[in-house]
Amino acid sequence: MSKQKSCTIEKNIYLEVRCGAFRFKVQVRHLKDSYTCDVKAEGLAWARRRRVEFLEEITGLAKPSEPYSPAHYLSQARLPTGPQNPLASIHLSDVFDEFESSELSKLAGKASEKSRLALLRKCFGQNTLDQLNEKLIGTWKLDRLSGKYGSGRPPNRVLALGVDENGKPLTKHQRYARRKKGREFPSEVHPVSSQSVRHELNLLRRAITKYLRISPRWSSFGAQWQSHYLMHMELPEAAKPRSRRIANDELNDILSNISNPEAKAAVLLAVLTSLRRSEVVSLRWEDVDFKRSVVRLQAPGYGTKTKVHARDVPLLPGAIRILQELKPQKFGSIFTISPGNFSSIWRQSADKADIFDVRLHDCRREALSRLVQDCGLNLPEAALFSGHQDLRTLEKHYIRLDASTTASRLAELPNAINLFPRI
Repeated sequence: MSKQKSCTIEKNIYLEVRCGAFRFKVQVRHLKDSYTCDVKAEGLAWARRRRVEFLEEITGLAKPSEPYSPAHYLSQARLPTGPQNPLASIHLSDVFDEFESSELSKLAGKASEKSRLALLRKCFGQNTLDQLNEKLIGTWKLDRLSGKYGSGRPPNRVLALGVDENGKPLTKHQRYARRKKGREFPSEVHPVSSQSVRHELNLLRRAITKYLRISPRWSSFGAQWQSHYLMHMELPEAAKPRSRRIANDELNDILSNISNPEAKAAVLLAVLTSLRRSEVVSLRWEDVDFKRSVVRLQAPGYGTKTKVHARDVPLLPGAIRILQELKPQKFGSIFTISPGNFSSIWRQSADKADIFDVRLHDCRREALSRLVQDCGLNLPEAALFSGHQDLRTLEKHYIRLDASTTASRLAELPNAINLFPRI
C-alpha cells in the first residue's frame, strides 16, 4: 500500500490515507501510537481519546498507557457522563460568573459581550461541563440560527417597524402608544446571522478556557478540555464583508433630520476622518493641533482590550472647519454625547429619511473608500486615517470602489481613450 496523502488533522494527531484506508498517528512528546481503520470517524475518535491518555500520563494524572486494544479504545471514544467524569464537577454558571467579574470589564465591546454572555447563561447556565456535548451544542446552534433564542435582523426594517394607515413606518412614540392601547402590531421571528452564532460560540470557548486556566484547574481538566468537541467543532460560516456605501443625497437627508448641532458635527467628522464611533466621542481639544492639521487619538488606557491605539490622524480641510465652528477650547472633551446616544441619533435620523439599511459604522467605510478613490491615497496612507495595522483587513472590509466613478474618470484620460485603436 503506497501512501497517497498525509496531513495534520488536529494538534498531535496526524492522518495518512493509504488506498482508501485511514492510518491515524498520535504523538505527544515521546509517546506515540497509531491505528489503521476503514472509517475516518472511528479512527478520529480513537486518536482523540489516545491523545487525552497521553496528556494525562505526561501530567501525572494517569498510569502509563496500556497496549492498544480496539475494543477498549472504541468503547472509550466518548468521555463518560455522570459522577465518573471529572468535568461533571464544573458548573457553567460558575464559569460565566467568574468571566463576568474578572474578564468582561477588560473587553473593548463590553456591552455586546455582556449581552452574549447573558444569552449563554440562559441557555447553558444550568448545565455542567460534561453535559456540554456534541448533541447539546448542535441542537442549540440550530435553534439559535432559526431565531428561537431571539430574532435576528429583519430583512425589511420598514415592515419590522410597522406601518400606519398611509403605509408610513411608525415612529417610536407611535409604537409605544399602540402597545399601551393593546394594539400590538405583529412581530415576526427572523433567522439569526451565522456571524452572531460564531461570536457566541467563541465567547463560550474563551469563558471556559479562562476558567480552567486558573491553577490548579488546568492540571486536572486541561487535557480533557483540549480534546473537547467545542474546541474543534466547525463553526457556522463567516458572514460576508459588508459593502454598503452612502450616497451624497442619502447623507444630506440624514443630516437634515439631526436637530442637535453637536451630533451633526460628530457625524460629519466621522465621515471626514473615518474614525470609529467611540473614537469620535473620545476626542479632546488638547489633542487637536490646528497648525499641523492633525488630531492625536489617545488609547483608552491600561487593562482594556481595544482596537484603538495612540496615533496622529490627518485632518481634511472640512474637518478643520467643523472643529473651528465648535469654538475650540484649551482643554476638555469636544463632544458630550455617549457612543450609544450617537448611534441612536443616527438610527432615528436615518429612519426619518426612509433609509433603513444604513448604519453609523458605514460612515467609516464611506470615508476610506472616498479617500482612496477620490483623493488617490494608497492603502498605507489610508491606514493613517483608519489605524489599521493589517492592510488586508482595510482592503477586505472598508475599501469599496465605485465602478461608475472609475469609468467617469477614465473617460477623461487621453491614455484610456486611446488605449486601443478605433475599429
